[in-house]
Amino acid sequence: MKIRIFLLFVSAIFLSCSSNSEYTQNLNTAKKTFELFELKSLDEQMSYFSNELIYSPPSYGMESMSKDELKELLKMYQKSFNNLSYTAEVWLPGMDNNGNLDGSVRTYGTWNSTDAITGKKTKPLQAYHFFNFDKEGKIIAQGDFFDATGLMNSINIKNTIPVDNKDSAEITFIVELSTKKNSKASIAEFTLYLTEYIKAREASIVYGYYISDDGKKVTLIERYKNSQDALQHGIDFINGPNFQNFFNFFEIKNFITIGNTSDEFKTFAKENGFVIEYRTSIGGYVRR
Repeated sequence: MKIRIFLLFVSAIFLSCSSNSEYTQNLNTAKKTFELFELKSLDEQMSYFSNELIYSPPSYGMESMSKDELKELLKMYQKSFNNLSYTAEVWLPGMDNNGNLDGSVRTYGTWNSTDAITGKKTKPLQAYHFFNFDKEGKIIAQGDFFDATGLMNSINIKNTIPVDNKDSAEITFIVELSTKKNSKASIAEFTLYLTEYIKAREASIVYGYYISDDGKKVTLIERYKNSQDALQHGIDFINGPNFQNFFNFFEIKNFITIGNTSDEFKTFAKENGFVIEYRTSIGGYVRR
């Protein structure tokens, strides 16, 4: 009886899929992206993704990625491996929160490849992937689930992703400060307090103070995931409880911002009296 019910359930799904032209089209799109990935036709593959793509990477602790960031990740895989091939155990339709078929695609399968440097065959990699689509049939969300750490460790590559600086949204502040004759002890006490305050409330990736031997100069380094996070920091700083006290301890001597800073951030800084020198990338990368 249970087997009969299960078969009826599966039959109902596949009957629904066979009459769902949207799912059929999306299934072909998902399969096509894998085919192009295997062929290392990356630019053509990316044409099937929406510019608003949200990509969920397989690595532990990594945040969602944009379309450009996904492209860099795929580029890294293609440089690391040859003879990429995916064998699907099954392709399945996805459902919304109410259990209704929504045109999305799911698949379980196995990836095989060879190490691009040694030519040795890698161990089969079991994986699960999902694809969600927008109204134009572009992939608006994709998630990959497999042992990314084990995969990269198998070819002695740390589980990081190189992203060219010119393509990175990260921005960094390099702020040179004078200590206004305050003692090193009082400076250390204040910066330790401020560090804990910022850590508990804001989204900075790096936040650090570095003092000279004579205690007269401090370099402040701040790094943010994007201009929006940096802008929010500026808004919180100006309107927060530490703004006035900061300038009791420090005077800004030089303020450099590196990265692809948004016009919105530049306008905010100018309107609030910050004199900043902006520098853009001419080479290099960051690893994530």
